[in-house]
Amino acid sequence: MVEQRDLEIIFNNPIDWERFRNKTVLVTGATGRLGMYIVEAISKADIDWNLNIKIIALARNQDKLCHVFGNSLKLPNLYTLVQDITEPVHWEGDIHFIFHTAGAASPRDFTNWPVDTLWGHVQGTRHILELAREKNCERVLYVSTVEVYGEWNLGEGIREEDMGRMQCNHARACYPEAKRLCETMLASYEAQYGIPYISVRLCHTFGPGITLHDGRAFSEFIRNVIEGEDIVLQSDGSAVRTYTYVSDAVGAMLLAFTKGTEHCYNIANTDNLISIRDLAKLIAGLDTKGKVQVKYAGREEPTLQYLPFKLGIMNVDKMIGLGWRPQVGLEDAFRYTLESFMQRNDRTEIKSQQTDAGLI
Repeated sequence: MVEQRDLEIIFNNPIDWERFRNKTVLVTGATGRLGMYIVEAISKADIDWNLNIKIIALARNQDKLCHVFGNSLKLPNLYTLVQDITEPVHWEGDIHFIFHTAGAASPRDFTNWPVDTLWGHVQGTRHILELAREKNCERVLYVSTVEVYGEWNLGEGIREEDMGRMQCNHARACYPEAKRLCETMLASYEAQYGIPYISVRLCHTFGPGITLHDGRAFSEFIRNVIEGEDIVLQSDGSAVRTYTYVSDAVGAMLLAFTKGTEHCYNIANTDNLISIRDLAKLIAGLDTKGKVQVKYAGREEPTLQYLPFKLGIMNVDKMIGLGWRPQVGLEDAFRYTLESFMQRNDRTEIKSQQTDAGLI
């Protein structure tokens, strides 16, 4: 379940909820950190304003759907669809809007299953667009990534029309090249079949619902604190990133979906700019026992394939122009995330995530 605090953050955006009145909305990757927040936010809007929305939550695992949404699954406006996104999607009845969030997006996926990562995105997006074509959908939102811009080491922020170079002849490119192709698919389906779309390009979005064993640096750091282990950096930690709390990101996504007139929008909290090294120190400082220390592995090559460039800061002027203002700073964002695990006090669940890293 999503915290009331986080829903309030989402609703503190000028989202045009009337766009959803009498609509059926499909959300893929519904048990992931983005999908579950989208489902819960639209469901709350439906209840608050009697919008007569039908929400379809698509995920691969029924047990996880029950765990994530709990009693919300009893709501009359919420339906579930259990399947793998790499298979054709079937639904009896109308679908007006699609939020396509599903797809492998972690260093562990890129390193160990590059073929599955590549085809998961490409096949999944094709099936969603074929469904949109069949249902004559009014709009599709696609969750993309800063990585589509390729290598970008300039100081100025990356604008939506920019594009850097990308080396395609190595397995790590399975993720950004798949995302680039998916954006081309969106443009092609709009050009040939008239399916309107919007692509939101995110950079390091996190919060309750993240997987702690997927190899992302911030996920590993949080797990270290929960387990009382030292944080061990696999590099000098000089790479700089922006980090966006999930409620801020979902608020931006819903705002762009209901009010955006462009095809692509960057979403990133540029105030939350920090190096990996300083991030490790910040998260270690959240250990209430004060025992977690930051150390360095001292080896040149990391065991997992991370983002291959040190700087990739996006310009978010278009989102700001729609009225979006990120509300959650770095320390609060990571504290909220850490607390979401500590409050459950369910170490069995934390460890079980080792086998559940994959499609979000």
